[in-house]
Amino acid sequence: MRCKLKTFKVLATAAAVASCAVPQRLDARQEVPRFDLRLWPHGLVSATAAIGAALGEAFGSQLPHATCAPCDRSSLPEFDRMALGPERRAVSRVSDVLLIGTTAAAGLFLLNERAGARAAAREDVAVLAQAVSVSAALTTLLKVIVSRPRPVRYDSVAAAFAGADDGRSFPSHHAGIAAAAAAAYIAIHHRRGDLREHRGRALLLAGAAVLTGSLRVAGRRHFPSDVAAGLGLGAITGWLYTRSVPLR
Repeated sequence: MRCKLKTFKVLATAAAVASCAVPQRLDARQEVPRFDLRLWPHGLVSATAAIGAALGEAFGSQLPHATCAPCDRSSLPEFDRMALGPERRAVSRVSDVLLIGTTAAAGLFLLNERAGARAAAREDVAVLAQAVSVSAALTTLLKVIVSRPRPVRYDSVAAAFAGADDGRSFPSHHAGIAAAAAAAYIAIHHRRGDLREHRGRALLLAGAAVLTGSLRVAGRRHFPSDVAAGLGLGAITGWLYTRSVPLR
């Protein structure tokens, strides 16, 4: 009889421990880390980056840029010469739409995934927007420093194009922003520890970023090296910036 009572007590104790342990394990899984956003340094850095990028676009004609028309084709690497020729405006417009769609999709994905926690969703989208703004500022700065002519400047009728933007091709702005959005989305989920659950969306965004850059070459707005540099810079910026924001 005593043996049966001891066995019953052991089983009851084990059941009580199990009943306490299971909810705790589920709660821990549901507690997703949140970003600890503060005015300094990330708020100020991202705001400065956004303002810098906007000023670069607004006063682009007054900043340094290449002025050769036509430029010397022999100075181009062989793999970049595939982009030479007149601009394909329709393809360029598609790349514009795809860029907007990629960045918007990344934000909407984050909002959808945190539908029951609005504050956390806003924090995720804020980090994404900050990463994109920093990438945009860096690409704008590099465009001014490098001052590389766009493919159209190497055409025999390039003298007809007088815009300063035609003299700032490196790196690709579109590729940098799209890659930053995709990388930030991936980094956010990596920090949460649930990237595997969202790998489908992550791959979709990464593919959209690469396609955006490819269309910039197909539209003859950028050289392949411009796009490669933009994708690399955007991916690194999006990943590192998101990783630098502390968690609560």
